[in-house]
Amino acid sequence: MNLITLTTDLGLKDYYVAVLKGELLKAIPEVNIIDITHDIEPFSYSQAAYMLTNSYHHFPNGTIHIAGVDTSRHKGMKHLVIQHNEHTFIGPDNGLFALMFEEKLPEKVFYLKDEEVQTTLPVAGLYVQAAKAICEGNGLEEIGDTVSTIIRAASFRPIVNHNYIKGQVLHIDRFENVILNVQKEEFENIRRGRKFIVTFRRNNDIDKLEENYSTIHDGDISCIVNSAGYIELFMKHGAMAGLLGLKLNDTVQIEFK
Repeated sequence: MNLITLTTDLGLKDYYVAVLKGELLKAIPEVNIIDITHDIEPFSYSQAAYMLTNSYHHFPNGTIHIAGVDTSRHKGMKHLVIQHNEHTFIGPDNGLFALMFEEKLPEKVFYLKDEEVQTTLPVAGLYVQAAKAICEGNGLEEIGDTVSTIIRAASFRPIVNHNYIKGQVLHIDRFENVILNVQKEEFENIRRGRKFIVTFRRNNDIDKLEENYSTIHDGDISCIVNSAGYIELFMKHGAMAGLLGLKLNDTVQIEFK
């Protein structure tokens, strides 16, 4: 079975996702297509990296993951095909994969050969042709050119010192919970058992890490370590992002005492 996941910033308002799926079905008739999300904020490769990093390993080995986010960042931008942990990734060389794999470049990384496929929607042209070739058994060496380095992006790691963590809003989910770019291990290493406070405005400070969403009352706010291991700010049965006016990439500081 050929299994392909899709992560894009194309949204569902237009016909672009339908075009992508139609081209995949024409090229690989037996393909099983799974949508991870098409609601990535336009051009937000950091949000795309978060989504893919925390979802791809739930799929069977051999799955192909297409990342169609910010695919036309600049003229002449290269596109990558990567093999990592028995999964294959296809997407733009715009910083997305550098964020996913951080310091360690996967063993098999290639630039896609794109001389024959020119389009304003590479995800439905170049990426589909690459996926087809892989499903037909072609090695990555046959469809790409060797890469020694990929484009690095500003890390979504927070700024830390002994007394604070200065993080950013990495994602706002369907429930308007606010996920920060602060992982549990990082948080606990700085905290070292001390009290902490996340300050927003008078009477809205957060100073406790909950075990689950049900430990506070409706309308109360707090924070939790989410299923992906990141610090998440939430309001029980409410809209945390709306309450605090937080948006993607906004800065949030956690202080330790």
